[in-house]
Amino acid sequence: MDENRIVARLILVFAMLIGIAALSRAPAAGAAEAPGGVTILVEGEGWGSADREEIETLLRAVADELISRRGGVLDQPILVTHAPGSPVTLYERGGAGEYQIRLSARNRSWAQYAYQFGHELCHIMSNFAGAAGVAGRKRNQWFEEAVCEAAGLYALRSMATRWQTDAPYSAWKDYAAALRGYADRLVAEPHRRLPGGVSAGRWLHAKLDVLAGDPYRRDDNEVVANLLLPLFERAPEHWAALRYLNLHPADATVDLSQYLRHWRSNAPREHRQFIDEVAGELGLGGLPDLRDVQPSTAIAAADPPRPAGVQAGSAGPLPQ
Repeated sequence: MDENRIVARLILVFAMLIGIAALSRAPAAGAAEAPGGVTILVEGEGWGSADREEIETLLRAVADELISRRGGVLDQPILVTHAPGSPVTLYERGGAGEYQIRLSARNRSWAQYAYQFGHELCHIMSNFAGAAGVAGRKRNQWFEEAVCEAAGLYALRSMATRWQTDAPYSAWKDYAAALRGYADRLVAEPHRRLPGGVSAGRWLHAKLDVLAGDPYRRDDNEVVANLLLPLFERAPEHWAALRYLNLHPADATVDLSQYLRHWRSNAPREHRQFIDEVAGELGLGGLPDLRDVQPSTAIAAADPPRPAGVQAGSAGPLPQ
């Protein structure tokens, strides 16, 4: 066999090995992967007239706005199924370690899909299961719920702008106005506004005890979401800061100021001013106490949480 034929065969074998390796890394059939590495798989029945491939495309667009465009990835795929009632992100992982989200949207109500999935995806981004073993309700879970409400609204408005010129399908450009209208209707609801003449700090101080006992007080959470939404819209790169939330072992039990200080100390420096702005928007001022504390020092200072049964993290009832 001459030298040229030997070289040609070696090239062929090498190409075959590359192809096999690529297949081994490919997502499962039917899974939709966002550019930043968020794999989404829609399964089950109950979706009505919506095609599952279309739903995956829509959910991938949401993940693109909140994660992929920020250079983020998820360590496991997201399995999305339909269930009536309130959307929910389960603490319990699937058999292959995948995250599990249940949505109640159906048919071709794309705005509702985006709103619900944006909220639930935010829980995953926020390390929502970090205190799953803490007995009772998490004292600061309401804050995560408010941020995730803002995430659903942000996804709708950001997609509405993008879809005017860059929709996943050309026919979906016409849905841009519907996405914007859905978000604007929610933002404008009267209960989402602070009472006249009352500052955010004063309002929140009066609500903290009841929010600590019930993190699913949607009317209150939505007031906070409306306060936070403009901050994220001005600087959307700080959605990436959520990956540093809920990392301290005492976050389920400390007061709000300390909770935000923990977030700030665990976040990279590029996010710390933004977290200060969040605290300021809530009437807490800056967070100087842990400004330069290393994350390992802050984490070591707390007692570990008490174990308890696994629960599910829910967004609560959403508008239809």
